[in-house]
This record gives sequence, structure tokens and C-alpha cells, in this order.
Amino acid sequence: MEEEEKNREHAVLERILTLKQMIQEERGGPVEFHELGICFFILENYKQANSALEDLLEKYPDYVEIASAYALKIYCLIQERSYEDAVKQIDIRLKKVPHDITLLALRAHIFEKKGKFRKAIDIHKEILEIDPENINSLNSAGFLLVEHGKDNEQEEALSLITKALKKRPDYPAYLDSLGVFLIKKGKKEQARKAFVKALRKAPGNSEILKHLKELLHVK
Repeated sequence: MEEEEKNREHAVLERILTLKQMIQEERGGPVEFHELGICFFILENYKQANSALEDLLEKYPDYVEIASAYALKIYCLIQERSYEDAVKQIDIRLKKVPHDITLLALRAHIFEKKGKFRKAIDIHKEILEIDPENINSLNSAGFLLVEHGKDNEQEEALSLITKALKKRPDYPAYLDSLGVFLIKKGKKEQARKAFVKALRKAPGNSEILKHLKELLHVK
């Protein structure tokens, strides 16, 4: 697996060199700038990814995949914890596409990172008004309501998580949300079963392991 990872990284680095040469020789267009940003993103070099995407957006504002490029640029800013810059970029873009679910989800993610949970919940509810079946917001809103909502919002939380699980019954993140809800309700054995089922699908997931350890009082 380690050798496979090295080969993958080597292939990405080679592709970066090729793309840079194409751009330098003016043989590269928006697709090449976009791919360069993606390559740097894969290597977790978010600054270089952001730089390539900035060049793309400046040079080719009518690029057909502009929405995807903007989303990746914003995600790079989030990874660098440049939350204020990310929010500014989202707000600029939302003026043009006010119902863009990807942008709204990124905004909710930023608020969650900043500990502004109620704002994150409100945005996920806004997404669900646009797309009632949006599985990410069903789970995210449900989980945030479990963790940070009021007592009278817990049934709503369960309803949202249950809807997500109906769509993907074995998805680890949704099982984890259910487990956290069950802990809060004092249903420890049911919570344990939910976490164990989740870990069978995602054995290395640190968040699920953390919740199971908390349940079992294991350090």
C-alpha cells in the first residue's frame, strides 16, 4: 500500500511538471489550470492549488467548469483555515448563484469549524428547503441538533438522521450520528451496536472510535 501511494504521488508530480510546461509555453488553457489545481490539492499543497485556481478564475471567467473551480478554491482556503477569505469568496459567488447547494454546504462547514453551530444548522435547513432529500444536510443538521440543539429539537434530530439512514443504511457517518443520539437518550447498548456497525465499514475512522471510547469510558 505504501509503494502504491509513492507511485501515485510520483505520477501526480510528473503531471504537474507537464502541466506547468504546457502553461509556460502557452499551450495550456483553462482545463490545464484546473487540473494543475486538482493535482496540487491531491498532494495537499493547498497554497499552490489556490494559486493555480486564482490564475484560472482570472484568465478564464467564462470557463464551463467555473463552479467546480470556485468550490475547490474555497475548500483549499478552508483547509488552510483562512475562514474569512473563504466566506468572502462564497458570498461573492452566492450573489450569482444564490441556491448553489455546494457553496451553502461549505458555508455551513465553516460555521461549524468556527463553533457557530446554530448558524450551521440554519444553513443546512436552508439547503433542505431547496433539496429536501439532500443526504449530507439531513445527517449534518441532525447531528448538530443532537450535539448543540435544545431538548425539544431532539425528535427533529432523530427524524433527520433516520431519513439519511433510510437512504444509506450502512453509511458509517450516519450510523455514528445515530449512536451519538442514542447515547444522549441513555440507550447505551443500542448506541454501542450502531458504533460497532459503523466501524465495520470504516475501521480507522477516528471520530467513530472517539465516540465509542467515550461510551465505554476507555481512554
